[in-house]
Amino acid sequence: MIPINFAYERSANVEQFDYFASLVIIPAATSDIFRVTLPASFRRGFITALGIGIDDPTAFQTSVFSVRVNDIADRYYQNIQDQLAPFNEPREIAPILVKPTDIVSVRGINNGAANRLYAARIRGFFDFGYSEKG
Repeated sequence: MIPINFAYERSANVEQFDYFASLVIIPAATSDIFRVTLPASFRRGFITALGIGIDDPTAFQTSVFSVRVNDIADRYYQNIQDQLAPFNEPREIAPILVKPTDIVSVRGINNGAANRLYAARIRGFFDFGYSEKG
């Protein structure tokens, strides 16, 4: 998913990605809903869409999500306590730069009293032709 208003000069060799998963998180626990190591073959990439969900929508009151790159929470997406967009319909977000072999994860914290099924999805693109020299 490449945003319409994203001012990025991209090459002709661009590939979109879509990572998603779901996971049961027990009360008072923190877990990565998914964790993926990006391929080494691209030059530059961006996460451009995010969707999250919980099996009981009222559980958003006691849950926290964060998007992380190399175990560091993105400053804009480190304390998500509301459903920005449904899991099955990710919404465009401010692009998050990713580089080859980065480890990307979406983390969930269950501060509630019951086990909950959490889901997360990110979309974006890899650019295989980007060059620092232009």
